[in-house]
Amino acid sequence: MEDSNKHNNQEGKTDMDNYDFQDDFNRKFKAEQQKLNHKPNVLMAGYTGCGKTSLALAILGDIVSDDKIGNGAPKTMGYDKYENEHICLWDSKGLELGETEEAFTDETREFVRQRQDDTNVDNHIHLVWYVIQGSGARVTDCDINLIKRIFNPENVIVVISKADITRPNQLEALRTKIIEAGIPAERIIAASDEEAGAEGCKELMELSYRILPAAYKDAFMEAQSIDMEAKIMAVYDKALKAKGIVTTAAVTAGGIGATPIPIADAALLIPVQIGMIAALAALYGLKEEAIKHSALPFVGKVAGMFAVTSILKFIPGLGSAVSATVATVLTGAMGLYTSNSFEAMAIAKIKGEPIPEMPFDINKFNEFYKTYKQGINKE
Repeated sequence: MEDSNKHNNQEGKTDMDNYDFQDDFNRKFKAEQQKLNHKPNVLMAGYTGCGKTSLALAILGDIVSDDKIGNGAPKTMGYDKYENEHICLWDSKGLELGETEEAFTDETREFVRQRQDDTNVDNHIHLVWYVIQGSGARVTDCDINLIKRIFNPENVIVVISKADITRPNQLEALRTKIIEAGIPAERIIAASDEEAGAEGCKELMELSYRILPAAYKDAFMEAQSIDMEAKIMAVYDKALKAKGIVTTAAVTAGGIGATPIPIADAALLIPVQIGMIAALAALYGLKEEAIKHSALPFVGKVAGMFAVTSILKFIPGLGSAVSATVATVLTGAMGLYTSNSFEAMAIAKIKGEPIPEMPFDINKFNEFYKTYKQGINKE
């Protein structure tokens, strides 16, 4: 086994002579992005003029910008499709003058059936906002039929729109009618658009986030623009996933170091570390441009030498070779250093502040190295 490891390490050393760390990062970053980039499909349905578009603008910002409304948005069976890198929003044309409720229901049924029959669940409808205009004080049989029989009721939130101009007795009558139809009270939100103060919009965003399948939650949180604090908390919540990415990479690096590697050949660890950094970058939603000016010099080639080789020279008591333990701790410390920096970058991005640089600080790195080593020793 030892001879096999030596042979593999020798082959790896030869490969590293031609290794393009930036190309490897770009490929791995793209692959990680594709794993994480599960965009939710949110369907807005309801009668024409009920306030669907204004509601979307309040919660999702310029995904439905003025130049897109009714002007060239892709259509499928009468549904406008608005899309960005985080979310796909389907906007029903609504029941219009001269159209029967039966025809409208049939069109909606066919649209939903086509989406839900797709073998790729990413193309399904994951959440429905069914909008009923509050000031109209009316829930129709068509509304109830769509909510209960056409859509999956577990994925539907009923939104009573224009809450700012809906009288309390009207709102109560609507709630009662919707609850009598079998819709849980906690799935009914009264809301107004941004111009009217965006009443209920945060509550709608939070309820939507809870209802969405787990694979689509992160993208939805990135898409919403109504609650900055929720976005920031979602970044902090990524710490456990980041730890898993770092641990996996550290264990893999330890396997490479099972046969001690001369310090001069420590660049053999770089592909694993690049993969770790790419995964962390994708997790925190950072663009390639930001990484090129921050994390890559951490492991990239500087003046003909891989930076990680240079870093090893500053670690006290290392000796002349990289053992399995050193490879594990080195990679783990690099992961802690990187995830800590990426978290700060992601939060600055949400706040609209300048993205902090990630200059390499050997003293700071040594602290992460000691921390990670102590953590391993306790296990």
